[in-house]
Amino acid sequence: MPVSVPPFSSVAVFGPGLLGGSVAMAVHKYLPQAELRLWARREQPLQFAREHGLTEQLFTDPVAAARGAELIILATPIGVFEDLCHRMLPGIGRDTLVTDVGSVKAYVHRTTGAFLTERGRCFIGSHPMAGAETTGIENAEPDLLRGATVALTNAHAASSAAVARLAAFWQALGCSTYEMDPTNHDRAVARISHMPHIMAALAARNAAQGDVPLGDLQRLSSGGFRDTTRVASGPAPMWADILWENDVAIREVLSHCVSDLHTLIDLLEEQDREGVRLWLEEGRRARAAIRR
Repeated sequence: MPVSVPPFSSVAVFGPGLLGGSVAMAVHKYLPQAELRLWARREQPLQFAREHGLTEQLFTDPVAAARGAELIILATPIGVFEDLCHRMLPGIGRDTLVTDVGSVKAYVHRTTGAFLTERGRCFIGSHPMAGAETTGIENAEPDLLRGATVALTNAHAASSAAVARLAAFWQALGCSTYEMDPTNHDRAVARISHMPHIMAALAARNAAQGDVPLGDLQRLSSGGFRDTTRVASGPAPMWADILWENDVAIREVLSHCVSDLHTLIDLLEEQDREGVRLWLEEGRRARAAIRR
C-alpha cells in the first residue's frame, strides 16, 4: 500500500541501474507523494525512466540532481561514490541525509562517509539484501526489495532520529531494517553473500575445465548445476569491485574454505565414509540454522 506521508518529501537516486532503478520504481509505487529525482552519467537510463513515466526530474548534472533532495541514495559502483560526492557537494543541503545501497560498508564509511561527515553532511550506510544476476534499469522491478532486509550502518553517529527516518523509508518500500557495525556487516556478508558467489563461479569454472566434452556437460546439467551456479552469471566488473573492497573479510573466509576442503579431501583419501557423512551433515545443519 502507498504511504500517505512519505518519510522524505524528495528522494534522489544516483545511478538507476538494476538496484537503483528498482529503488526508484519502488519510490514511485509506494511513496507517490515524494518527488523522485534521478541522476545518471548516460542518457539511456534516463530516457527509459522518462518513457515509462517514472519521473520528469532527470539529470546528468550531479549538483542539480542533489539540490533540494531530502534523501540522496548512492547506487553507482562503490568506487565512484566519493568522487561523485565531491562533485555534488555544493548541492547537498545541511539537512539532507545521504545513504547508499552498496554491499560493502566499512570501505564506504572510511571514504565517502568520512568525506561527507567532515563537511557537515549526514551519512548513514544502507545495504538492501536484494538483487539479481541481470543488470540495468530495464531489468529493474518495483518489488525487487519487498521482503528484503536492509542493513543500516551508522559509523558516524548520526542522530537516532535520522536513523529512524531512514529506517521508515526502507520499511515504506516493504523492507525490514537491521542496524549493524560496518565491520561486522562486512564479515557477515563475506560469508553469506560474497563467498557463495565465489563458490558459484568456482563450480562453473571447474565444470568447464578438463577433458569432458562440452556437449556432455550441456546435456547433463540440470537443476542442481543451475541453482548452485546461478549467481555466477552476475556482472564480473561489479563483483571484482566487491571482492577488492571487502578483501580482508573475504580472504579470511576463503582461507577457512580452503582448510575445510582439505578436510574433505583427507576424509575421502582415508576412505572415512562416516567422516564424509558427518561433514555433509554439518553443512545441512548450518544451512537449516541460517535459513530458519
